[in-house]
Amino acid sequence: MSTGVNAEKGFVALPNAANVQSAYILCNPTGDYGLSASTVPNEDSRNTCAVSSEDLLKSPTYAPIDGFRLVGIMVSDVEIPKPEGGDRPDVAVLTDAIWRNKENTECILGAHLQMKDAPLANGKYLEVNDIARAGFAGKKISVAYFHKQPHADIGGNAEVLFRAGRTFTSVKTTPLNTQLPSVKDAPAANTAISERNTASFSENWVDFTTDVSFKDADGVTREHSSIFYTKYPCDAQDPVPKSGAIRLRTTGQSGLEPKEISVSGLVPVEGTVDKF
Repeated sequence: MSTGVNAEKGFVALPNAANVQSAYILCNPTGDYGLSASTVPNEDSRNTCAVSSEDLLKSPTYAPIDGFRLVGIMVSDVEIPKPEGGDRPDVAVLTDAIWRNKENTECILGAHLQMKDAPLANGKYLEVNDIARAGFAGKKISVAYFHKQPHADIGGNAEVLFRAGRTFTSVKTTPLNTQLPSVKDAPAANTAISERNTASFSENWVDFTTDVSFKDADGVTREHSSIFYTKYPCDAQDPVPKSGAIRLRTTGQSGLEPKEISVSGLVPVEGTVDKF
């Protein structure tokens, strides 16, 4: 499986221009994108894009790298109202956090999704395969993730980050897709979900591919995402919450209907959210 030229432990740069073979980089190649059990990162293997530290193991509020301090946290319910939603409309909790370095030159946004025991009206549970976020046009960005298996009283295990892309488009995954999605013959940049293994470059968006559900149809259930980090240049101004800044996608890999949920998220103060 292609890992791209930027594969390394910790924060990895995403493409900064459209003249690439893929807008995506590979992070953890195990688990067939959630169709089977993934292998968690460790010091010696499967650690591309992965960060960890003694502080992070104590509390996820610590910064993923040294020299950054926590600025703020925003916690939101993810709701699917009736008639599609079930008796409980809140199907997940999205946590969005911001860290800034002491020089006020770099910031890190971190997103985490926790699924709830809230079946939809059809009795099935929401599955989220991708988390996309906006606001990074004109910026050089890098991504990382922190994986920790939550305690039993919180819920099931956390899923890893399979890949990340400088794109608006999430791509349906299958075991046959052994290469990263190509930009060649890709659908329009405003396409939310691609059925083929193609996705256009989009400098304003970052897409994180994972697989979380309270009860997964494929039998491999992970109720929590890892924390997905995006590092970007900034100043002393705080990011602002904007409607539609984060998109949660079901791409249909477990036979579920493709779906996008638009939720509020933190955006760099000068960033924009495309009205797709």
